[in-house]
Amino acid sequence: METLSHKRKNQRLKYIILDLILVLVAWSLFFVFRRLKIESTFIQEIQLFSPIYNFEKLLLGIPLYWLFVFWISGYYNQPLQKSRLEEFVQTLISVFLGSLGLFFILLLDDPVVNYTDYYRSFIVLFLIYFVVVYLGRYTLTRIVTYNIHHRIWGFNTLIIGDGEKARNLFAEFQAQKQSSGEIVKGFVSTSDEEPRVPSDMILGTMQDLNQLLETNHIEEVIVAMDDDDKDKFYEVVNRLVGLDLDVKIIPTLYDFLSGGVRMTSIYGAPLVDLFDVRLSECGKNIKRLMDIVVSSIALLLLSPLLLIVSILVKVTSEGPVIYKQERIGWKGKSFDIYKFRTMEHNSEGSVPQLSSKDDKRITKIGHVLRKYRIDEIPQFVNVLKGDMSLVGPRPERPYYEQQIAEKVPYFKVIHKVRPGITSWGMVMYGYADSVDKMVERLKYDIIYLENISMIVDIKILIYTIKTVLTGKGI
Repeated sequence: METLSHKRKNQRLKYIILDLILVLVAWSLFFVFRRLKIESTFIQEIQLFSPIYNFEKLLLGIPLYWLFVFWISGYYNQPLQKSRLEEFVQTLISVFLGSLGLFFILLLDDPVVNYTDYYRSFIVLFLIYFVVVYLGRYTLTRIVTYNIHHRIWGFNTLIIGDGEKARNLFAEFQAQKQSSGEIVKGFVSTSDEEPRVPSDMILGTMQDLNQLLETNHIEEVIVAMDDDDKDKFYEVVNRLVGLDLDVKIIPTLYDFLSGGVRMTSIYGAPLVDLFDVRLSECGKNIKRLMDIVVSSIALLLLSPLLLIVSILVKVTSEGPVIYKQERIGWKGKSFDIYKFRTMEHNSEGSVPQLSSKDDKRITKIGHVLRKYRIDEIPQFVNVLKGDMSLVGPRPERPYYEQQIAEKVPYFKVIHKVRPGITSWGMVMYGYADSVDKMVERLKYDIIYLENISMIVDIKILIYTIKTVLTGKGI
């Protein structure tokens, strides 16, 4: 059975292949326009001096250029359940900006008889690309949308809850004239009261959750619990973190008033994607691009320092130069975080221990590395691998995650974004040498999630650089 992630990958690949074909078609049409309408005999004689005429040499560069533009726009992030209006606007903006870039890269120095030919070239370039690309995308999206609306395609859905909310939600799905894609396989009982949903559709309880997800090939889970017990709600949500499926909840009145509900379908029930962040798809990709560019430049510029620190760590104490430690990151997945070793080798026993400013296990060079946060530099490799971001909540070890979750049930909501080398919590609070201090620092990470933006990321990076330069890393 194909999983939701595989469905998305396959559909994303279709859009990418289609776009590659379409931009080549559009480029060929524009080339014909140039030959017939813009060129003069004089220009034809000097065509080798202009890059626009190297048609065959640009057949590789042009598709790669447009693929980058479309990726930045976030078009490929959500290949399923696309809004056609949003697709129109997204294509219009990305093609306009892409055409503008292409104009300045290739056409601005193009020899012409009259300067008005530049305006004609840009307008025709934009129109050809927009019409060709949008019509192709519209056709593919319409096929997908038709199949979903007419219940030919769908997503196996499990509703957690058996009360009034769950019953009303199921009735709403059944009454839809055009399906939003949910194929409800059944319900999971979460209370001891008399169920309000059809008894023959109750598949089991929360104890059976993992088995139910597997046997029913569930791709989407909707939490629709009537119970006002928040601890039970968070317990359910925490069990869903890290699974390869969509998790949605029925929004409360507060969610509507605070702007936390983003409408994605006119026909579908208003639901909140629990692990979505307040960044546009374009913003998410720009953030990732900034991670890659900044990390690459940092590793290149700091390579001499990396070499010197590696030598100092090696000659001043026994053990490996790089210390690896398991942390929990994006979508609840574990990964190994990299740091320069600042403690004596094997100084931690079987039970994890937090370090403090005056920890005797810290080496002499380790104190300096921590003070200026030089020990964190290897984490740029984690960023390049995709485990981390430059800015995001600091990742914790599984041992401490469990303790934090007992004090703060909603703690795992931070896993909706990649963890960061630095964070608002690190800037405002610094290192935490106890679980209680971790909980205090968590407040800042939650605020960050509610205000996430590229501007906020840049501010945090600036304050982090200030902290490093002033030696206030501890």
